[in-house]
Amino acid sequence: MERLRLSGPVTPNYEEFLGEHRCLLEQAVEKVVRVAQRVGVTPEEIVSLLDSGISIPDLLAFLASKTSGVA
Repeated sequence: MERLRLSGPVTPNYEEFLGEHRCLLEQAVEKVVRVAQRVGVTPEEIVSLLDSGISIPDLLAFLASKTSGVA
């Protein structure tokens, strides 16, 4: 699996960053959505959590906590 590697500080230019890493970012989002759906969290709920200020690490921890007992 390809990983996003930053050779220096993150560019303040959001559009440039997106252009360079769009494919990896889309793959990461798709994986998070698939995991979330498997544990009963909808994409709309993910957006709501992010809009309310949850961080990505906290979102991932939340989803992981819901995976206990899920086959």
